[in-house]
Amino acid sequence: MPFSILFLFSDFLRFILQKVFRYRLDVINKNIAFCFPEKNKFERLKIANDFYKQFIDVTLESIKGLTYDPEKLVQRYRLNNPEILDEDFANDQSVIILSQHYNNWEWGSICFGLQNKHHIVGVVKKISNNYIDSYIAQKRSQNNVSVVYADNTARYIKYHKPTKPEGLVMIADQYPYSKRHQIKTSFFGKEVSFHAGVSAIAKMSNYPIYSIDIHRIKRGYYQLKYVKLADANNNLSTEKITTMYASHLEELIIQCPYSWLWSHKRFKDQVSY
Repeated sequence: MPFSILFLFSDFLRFILQKVFRYRLDVINKNIAFCFPEKNKFERLKIANDFYKQFIDVTLESIKGLTYDPEKLVQRYRLNNPEILDEDFANDQSVIILSQHYNNWEWGSICFGLQNKHHIVGVVKKISNNYIDSYIAQKRSQNNVSVVYADNTARYIKYHKPTKPEGLVMIADQYPYSKRHQIKTSFFGKEVSFHAGVSAIAKMSNYPIYSIDIHRIKRGYYQLKYVKLADANNNLSTEKITTMYASHLEELIIQCPYSWLWSHKRFKDQVSY
């Protein structure tokens, strides 16, 4: 299906999902109001409407990406500054790359490896259906990319000795599934829980920490850039790493509010869903 037809289908699905089924409408509205209490109801409604359009676009783009020619996909998903990692790699230094549910994060598993000199390792959550998990893992493990399951990340950092430096990519804006795995930090002026695992891995590794920022140019086209958050051997606490990341994520969301994934129950400590 050509992208032009894909986006026509996306417009139709958006109407069905938002207006007919009202998919997670209450969660989305509460999340937006939580982060942007200063905005009036019309401004928050615009963010919600734009989010639904973006959400369906990204979902269909991600599915299409599984069978699309990676070399062609890279033309739609350009990493502007891969050379920023060269100094670390030249010093035989692996890096941590933090990502977020912002714009199309899924195409990264297809395109990152083709635009980086060194191997990329994506940290992924295991899917309960073994067949689907195997299929998705196989699709992600191509083009200079491999995957490691989140539960095995600490073991991977501790025992894996790569022959060349690599980039370890982790999505860092997940809500913790238990209080034992949470760190609280300021986010949009409120105390919010973030998953502690990502910061713990970053601290354990002592690698330099980068964010990969994904900016949408137009439908089906994105530009990416690395932003350095911390140097190697930074001696930062897990709390400081979390605060640093949360501040950067907040800046991204303020730049383009509809690009974040608002449909998850991210603020369970403060919001009654």
